[in-house]
Amino acid sequence: MGAVGDGQTDDTKAFVRAVEAARAKATHVYVPKGTYRLAETLTLQGVGVCGPDVGAWPADIQALPSIRPAYRDGPAFLLLAGGSLRGLDITYDWKGEPESGPPAVLISGIGVYVSNMRIKYAWDGILTDGVNNVGRLNIENVFMVSIRNVGVRVTGTWDVPRLSNIEVWNAGPVKHGMDRGIGFHLGKNDLIRITDCFVFAMHHGFLLEEHMEACEIEGGTWGLMNGCSTDYCPVGIEVRGRHTLSVAGGTFWEHQESLIVDGAEAMVRISGSELKSNGAPAVVVKNADNVVITGCSLLRPMDSFDPPAVVLNGGRTTLTGNHIESHGPGVTIGPKVSSAVISGNTIDAHGHAGIVDQHGEGSQVLIDGNLVLEQAAD
Repeated sequence: MGAVGDGQTDDTKAFVRAVEAARAKATHVYVPKGTYRLAETLTLQGVGVCGPDVGAWPADIQALPSIRPAYRDGPAFLLLAGGSLRGLDITYDWKGEPESGPPAVLISGIGVYVSNMRIKYAWDGILTDGVNNVGRLNIENVFMVSIRNVGVRVTGTWDVPRLSNIEVWNAGPVKHGMDRGIGFHLGKNDLIRITDCFVFAMHHGFLLEEHMEACEIEGGTWGLMNGCSTDYCPVGIEVRGRHTLSVAGGTFWEHQESLIVDGAEAMVRISGSELKSNGAPAVVVKNADNVVITGCSLLRPMDSFDPPAVVLNGGRTTLTGNHIESHGPGVTIGPKVSSAVISGNTIDAHGHAGIVDQHGEGSQVLIDGNLVLEQAAD
């Protein structure tokens, strides 16, 4: 349809013609290898735009057709119902470090599919619009490089969305700090399934909130995380509000907290995972309907800091069958805890108290069958 793909020519009109022709013929748009500049948002409804299936998407190998957005007032792609992207690179060329910007991909309809993509240097990677139902969303095999704000935001799904093998990597060649940035931002979702996703060096790995800025849709997530991991983040998973989350497997290695739960109606279950933090507790429960952690390693290993491995300040928590290790107390139970069961754990507090129980009147606490390897002297 006349696209040049030399990285200099404005290929917008050629892409618009190709999309219109594909919609008329009920087919898709194929993009050959090249670098294409777009000067306006490309809207896809019931149409797919794809590059070669054999393309690779790591940061240091450019084997995909590359879209270079020259438009800063909106997304490179707007995906309405049945829109799809596959096998493309989207790279932003900033003249200076941005303070705001559009998402590379904005999703506003149901049944959207995004796969085998690389998104590089965007302000936001892939966002749902927070206004429309985006159920049956499927995003997989996406590598994001140096995202400034949010890697993936999903809210407004009334039907089982899926996120798989998505990596949000906040590291060179454009370096910026970890004082902001969210790998995965989750709002109102109906049985979201998140598998094998990874976040490196964003402020939050996974953040669940009922209320999101600029989103009309509000509510909690009901979902699963399997085999996901974070590394080098200040906070691994934070659950704010009435979310129901099950986490199986994965490693969450953070500078600060690996898990924070704060919501009177929050229900969080974690099994078979490693939660490790440096200068703060690995697990902090501020409030919750219930938090159940079983068969996990809860670690606070740096000897230059002395916070506990686990801090329970409110709500109801069950810790069973875990290995808990810290260079401060193993577990502290605060006076506002509703209930806690600490049972069958191995606790190595390196000379500090294994369990510090300060629960208040009216709290119900059961501490039973724990093996404390080292206990502070009286």
